[in-house]
Amino acid sequence: MHQIGIGDEVYSYQHNLFARVEEVFPAAVCVKVAVLSLDAGVELHLTPQLWRADDIENLSVCRYCGSREDLRLEAETGVPFRVCSRCCVVPPGEHAHEIGFWW
Repeated sequence: MHQIGIGDEVYSYQHNLFARVEEVFPAAVCVKVAVLSLDAGVELHLTPQLWRADDIENLSVCRYCGSREDLRLEAETGVPFRVCSRCCVVPPGEHAHEIGFWW
């Protein structure tokens, strides 16, 4: 589980959701997910859910080595996977230089 701690951001592959960890168990984590209720008007409720460790990825650590230091976004996509400077092959600021483009 890459040393998941309280407050870490996790991504559930099963639910395709991001959440912040509220409690950690040996094989699962408890998260609170915002749920929109339309029963008596529009209300937003935070509901606890238990997510299995096999179904999640910790987004608060480097996805390759598990480090928590000097993290960067791996790609500018919807899922904020993070990579440390040691595991980043080409730093994001040098991508144009590496492929030959001069902006």
